[in-house]
Amino acid sequence: MTPQQYCQQKTASSGSSFYYSFLFLNRQKRAAMTALYAFCREVDDIVDEYTELKVAQVKLAWWRDEIKNLYLDKPIHPVTKALSPFIHTFNLSENHFLEIIDGMEMDLNFNRYQDFKQLQLYCYRVASVVGILSAQIFEFQNRKTLKFALDLGMA
Repeated sequence: MTPQQYCQQKTASSGSSFYYSFLFLNRQKRAAMTALYAFCREVDDIVDEYTELKVAQVKLAWWRDEIKNLYLDKPIHPVTKALSPFIHTFNLSENHFLEIIDGMEMDLNFNRYQDFKQLQLYCYRVASVVGILSAQIFEFQNRKTLKFALDLGMA
């Protein structure tokens, strides 16, 4: 199975309607969005599937290292191998991928947020950042698009 096939299977099996929206994109953007979504599924599944806190933390730490590997052009996992050609093409920030992992880790540490500021940080990490990365892949033209991505993540 190729890295792209892995991501395709991961995305299709999620049951999300996002998969079908990707079908309307050109080949390159569809492959990039599928890999991005597969990454999000991978790290979210850790939080959803592993009830042992330490195991989940170790797995998320592995993904942090794997994102570093990706930006050193040494990806190991099929998802990061599939993301690799798009990092420079679409100017995808390493920090944004790390923010997503940090957001997933917040799921391990919190089941209720003490204030709106803490909730905003969570929404930024797990939703707004995904919107920003998506906007990069869609090759937005209007700088206001990033503000919309932030706001949509907060919503």
